[in-house]
Amino acid sequence: MRFSPSDLRSLTVFRALVEHGGFLGTQLALGMSQSTVSFHLRALEERLGFDLCQRGRKGFVLTERGQAVYDGSKSLVASISAFEGVLGELHHKVVGTLRVGMVDNTITDPRFDFPSVIKQCVRNSPDVEIKLTVSSPDVLMAQVATGGLDLAVIPRLDIPDGFDQILFHEEMNSLYCGHLHPLFKAKPTRAEIEASEFVVRPYANNRELHFFRKAPVRAHATNMEAQAAFILSGEFLGYLPEHYANHWVERRQMRALMSPETRIVRPFVIVTKSDTPSSPLQRLFIRGLVAEGVHAQDGRLAAAAQAVFNTAPQEKLAGRRNKSKKSI
Repeated sequence: MRFSPSDLRSLTVFRALVEHGGFLGTQLALGMSQSTVSFHLRALEERLGFDLCQRGRKGFVLTERGQAVYDGSKSLVASISAFEGVLGELHHKVVGTLRVGMVDNTITDPRFDFPSVIKQCVRNSPDVEIKLTVSSPDVLMAQVATGGLDLAVIPRLDIPDGFDQILFHEEMNSLYCGHLHPLFKAKPTRAEIEASEFVVRPYANNRELHFFRKAPVRAHATNMEAQAAFILSGEFLGYLPEHYANHWVERRQMRALMSPETRIVRPFVIVTKSDTPSSPLQRLFIRGLVAEGVHAQDGRLAAAAQAVFNTAPQEKLAGRRNKSKKSI
């Protein structure tokens, strides 16, 4: 069969159904009524000649063929975006859509002005569209792996083969205690801290216990806001980025313990797939991120990030996987 423009519109709705887990999320995301969403889904199924999903009391569940269509559509979306980039280059313009993933609660970091990167990219290229997804590092990595995102900005993890990364930023994290915790008004020893219950983020692989390896872990948080909620409960100690915790520190609802001696420096990286050529738009955005890192960081990290970026200005700009590995 040959795809028509109406088929592409229906495919867009189907992709939204998959990514939002059903009709309600899709209606809210696309601003469509349930009947309109259903119309596009039925139209696509009729064109393809098979069911894409099962819907009923058990919710929205993809069929095996539906999963194959969704997986195949990722390369189609990437190809369309790449083609837009080619057309833009022919007109000496940067155009297209860039899908960026970002971890939560970076916006309060004065040493990383991410909004400025967006501003410069949009002003320099008024014909571009940027789609920003905020989630946990593991979710963002999965979306980069499957082609749902072009790049992700995350704390550095143990990244498997098939990905490239640029180290470009460092975030300072300290151990915090909520004002309802017994240690809040005390001067605790390392042993007293290590005897307290901790909350950690699973994706950090217990790096937050680097200085307190014997501490009991009773709670897990998938993002910074959840981590802060556990700490504010007065039942747990936990690490937070210093720029994020300052909101509660200034209100005397939190305080740092044994800082800076137990501070953790968390490197941030730009992650892309090794086997996917970078578009002009992607290169422009990465250049802005690296420039922001160069502007904000010390000379060692700035030089490393700039060197990695400058090694392949016309190729994949994600520094060879093992070149930028430093940190705790």
